[in-house]
Amino acid sequence: MGKAMSPWSCPQVMHRRSYADGGYGWIVVASCFTVTGLTSAMIKSFGVFFFNFQDYFNELATSISWVSSICVAVFHLASPIASALSSCLSHRAVIMLGGLLVMLGASLGSLAWSLMWMYATTGVILGLGISLAWVPAQSMVNQYFSERRALANALASSGECVFIFSLTPVFQWFLTVMSWRGAMLIIAGIQLNVCVCGALMRPYKRVDSRRGTKGPLLDLSLLRLPEFICTAMFGLFTVLAFFVPSIYLIPFAQSNGVDQLSATFLVCYWAITDFTGRLSCGWLANLALVKNIHLLAVMVAILTVGLLLMPSVTSYTPMVALSCFCGFFFGAMMSLLITVLIDVVGVSKVDSALGISMLLRGFGCLCGPPLSGLLVDTTTDFGSSFYLSGGSLFISLVFLLLADFFMKRNRQKSSERTLPAENSV
Repeated sequence: MGKAMSPWSCPQVMHRRSYADGGYGWIVVASCFTVTGLTSAMIKSFGVFFFNFQDYFNELATSISWVSSICVAVFHLASPIASALSSCLSHRAVIMLGGLLVMLGASLGSLAWSLMWMYATTGVILGLGISLAWVPAQSMVNQYFSERRALANALASSGECVFIFSLTPVFQWFLTVMSWRGAMLIIAGIQLNVCVCGALMRPYKRVDSRRGTKGPLLDLSLLRLPEFICTAMFGLFTVLAFFVPSIYLIPFAQSNGVDQLSATFLVCYWAITDFTGRLSCGWLANLALVKNIHLLAVMVAILTVGLLLMPSVTSYTPMVALSCFCGFFFGAMMSLLITVLIDVVGVSKVDSALGISMLLRGFGCLCGPPLSGLLVDTTTDFGSSFYLSGGSLFISLVFLLLADFFMKRNRQKSSERTLPAENSV
């Protein structure tokens, strides 16, 4: 009998895939849903703590913004490490390790006595843990699904909005009944559920071959594909817009006279429509009426307009309406990102593609929140951060259209090579 394979050591072997498009795959989707939700809640709910950190450390918005900026940057920059570890060990093991690091980063952050300590714990350690949990979880979903991949990715990514909607008011309540230190310590304990989800990530059924081989940890040949380069650049500029609303939406509302609780609910409204947008766009993409990349381009264009309009709103009701509008198209955009990436490189290279593209996005994460904070400090207007967000999305749209152009050119070249071969036969 063959030796049982440890979940902590899954060497690369030759195997064949037969996509289940269901079955245990739905358990994997549910686990990824929870991993995505818990880790995203740590990042997207940062605005709840923004003024508490600013008051305690007595620092400018730019300095406070570096906490989330470092966290998100490490999350992206460590993605190649997460991809490589998933190839060497197993997706399950890496997700569980990530859950432990997320808990450690949040709990050590609750002990912070200086902003530098927050940078190291809630920034670096927490970001590394989120990366190790998020990247292999997304990859597992795409191993189990093919025909329903767009819908599965939409369901898995919707965990972000469900958990933000449900946990943001809870985090706010923690702050009202205890200090921010106590709130972060409780949140750290909640993050241990990531480890439980990792344990449920059963490796996709493999058929061993005696000709087992080890592939490269990262397939750098992707860097020779212009369509992939453009897709990666799209991600780089898109990520500048990702976290600005989550950091500055609450302070923006409060600066316009909205009370703290009502401002917090703007994030909840955003999350509800985000969830609706993901499911709606995932369902629409599953119908295959239009190409995924074209659908994504439309969603990015509409979201750009919404973000650029946000600074012009000064009363609460229009803020709610615009938050719902932006939330819907933000969710629609997010549901298609991994699906479009797989359309560009293929599922066999998704681990490497995720690692490389997330690495480039990390530089955007590192620059986005501090640049927004600099704008806020310079203009003394939290609304100015949304101009940076909308502008970067517009640039990303240009790269997305270029990726579509290169994909069309490659298909034309393939068809031209195929026709002479058929004629010769």
